[in-house]
Amino acid sequence: MLITKKNFFLAFFLMILLIFTYVPSVSASSASTDRIAGYDRYLTAVKVSQNGWPDGASTAILALGDDFPDALSAGPLAQKYNAPILLTSTYQLNSDTATELKRLNVKKVYIIGGYAVVSKDVERQISMMGIAAVRISGQDRYETSLKVAQEVGVSQGIFATNGLTFADALSVGPIAAALKMPILLVPPKDLTPVQKDFLSKSNIPVSYILVGREISNNVVYQFPNYEIIYGSNPYERNINLINRFKDSLDLNTIYVATGELFPDALAASALIQKNKNALILLQGDSIPYPAQNFISSKLISNFIILGGTSVISGSTESKLSDLPAEITSVDNISDSIEEQQKYDPPKTVTVTTTNGTTEEVPVTWSLSSVRTLKSGTYKFEGKIDNYSDPVYLNLTIQPKVSKVNNITAEIIIGDTYSFPDTVDALMSDGSTETYPVTWNSKVVPVNKAGTYTFQGTIEGLTQKVSLSLKVSEDAKITFADPELYTAIRHKLHKSSSKSIYKSDALDVTSLFIRSEGITNLSGLEYFSNLKTLDLSHNTLTNIAPLSKLTKLQTLKLHDTEIKDVNAIKDLTSLTYLDITDNFITNFTSLKNLTNLTTLYLSDNEPFTPDDNYTPDYSPIRAYYDDLDKKDFSL
Repeated sequence: MLITKKNFFLAFFLMILLIFTYVPSVSASSASTDRIAGYDRYLTAVKVSQNGWPDGASTAILALGDDFPDALSAGPLAQKYNAPILLTSTYQLNSDTATELKRLNVKKVYIIGGYAVVSKDVERQISMMGIAAVRISGQDRYETSLKVAQEVGVSQGIFATNGLTFADALSVGPIAAALKMPILLVPPKDLTPVQKDFLSKSNIPVSYILVGREISNNVVYQFPNYEIIYGSNPYERNINLINRFKDSLDLNTIYVATGELFPDALAASALIQKNKNALILLQGDSIPYPAQNFISSKLISNFIILGGTSVISGSTESKLSDLPAEITSVDNISDSIEEQQKYDPPKTVTVTTTNGTTEEVPVTWSLSSVRTLKSGTYKFEGKIDNYSDPVYLNLTIQPKVSKVNNITAEIIIGDTYSFPDTVDALMSDGSTETYPVTWNSKVVPVNKAGTYTFQGTIEGLTQKVSLSLKVSEDAKITFADPELYTAIRHKLHKSSSKSIYKSDALDVTSLFIRSEGITNLSGLEYFSNLKTLDLSHNTLTNIAPLSKLTKLQTLKLHDTEIKDVNAIKDLTSLTYLDITDNFITNFTSLKNLTNLTTLYLSDNEPFTPDDNYTPDYSPIRAYYDDLDKKDFSL
């Protein structure tokens, strides 16, 4: 078949249209961005303080804003005292900083560094504001960081970074603060004598050391219980550090600062640690390759950029927003608990991202707690950030065990008895569950008449079960009704000259004796292992012997002219009962037969006709809805 040029171009156009209109199913949006910035580093620190401490703070940390050495270790100290970090110049307390100290209503300021760093004049200005000034300083940057470490404490461990540059300390600051560990600045070649003495006298459980090409092994090996976090440059180490502690961090929000200037990131370390967030360093205004890879592999809802657009441009801000992975699908949750058990909805759900990985992300449910008073399956809706579709929690509340029926059994002297491996438990919803059981003993004196009791432990339950075993002497059963005797004799395949004994009766589990002209059930009480019994179409004057047949599950008494069913009120193993076409007007005796799933009651009228009679089925109300088959209404 020839393809015309017109048809060719039409087909080509449709193919291109399909290619460019196909979009994978992704329910997500770009990460949001916020900025914390002032017209200079001092005001940026103030903005950070206002953001993190809107209601004030009793303590503040004051560091030099012009140079980094002494200030780098301040983050963990800020965490200890829940204090913002503010900046000042050497000889004059910055006016914006002073205003912020007043707003915060600060009572104490920790000054980091000696008088050559933050002068006595600044300290005096602070004192004149009615604020107590406490100075932490050493002979150099290394001793100052050590003094801060002593103030913070080393019981959780320590971090160590190169003291000649600031990028690693900026990376470490928020994480060290969140983990309540101080930062020790170290020389690249060897520790100072003071540091060596400090390490030898301190009980430090773990030392995390950021190592590049600058830090020598000689430094590393002097730390107790050290772990190296390596990277060929500060930006690789920044990401490796975050990955090392990602399980302790909330990566839903990420702070971003330039790694080429120290003030913005330094001041923000006190804020970042509050919610255990991480700080990513940019290489100037560019996103380093390790950071790009990290961000594109994570689900990040929000970036908080530290500094103005002259530091991190709007273009870079847009790139950051578009980098994070997106959610392609969410796994709904199915869970189950027992009735009345306390249940807390899961705090996270599993999602699949655009890069094919799975992650646990926080979820907000439409409920804060679950009422577990009634069994059933319930569906709850949840919401996760950056995903438009809902997530569902399907919670099945399993019925609770309300009762475990004790077991009775009977054997004849000389017989053997097999203990049951399971027991039936009545559940709160009317159903029955089977549980394995272990008996405390299985030794039965079968050659001695008597009643013996055994205790059973039920797997998975706290309830115990009791088994009462009666060992009886064998005896001939006397039947008052010859028709009943004949029917049972046929069941047992015995000739008319043979007697029926208790041992015979215990072997019978079902009897179907319909329309046999039986009027007296005496003798039937010995058939205690019966599970199914049909006596329909017999004229029964007394059904009292049925009260002993506690293992009955199916009982049919249709058209037997009985007037009451009090004899069966304790046959709680019954699941099927037919008492239709009789003279029963009081159904109270059926109240406790809650295991019934089939119940037929129709055509019961008073023995003496009464035109005003209306049957009262209210005793069945408790389990009426659980009946699968019934011939009456409530």
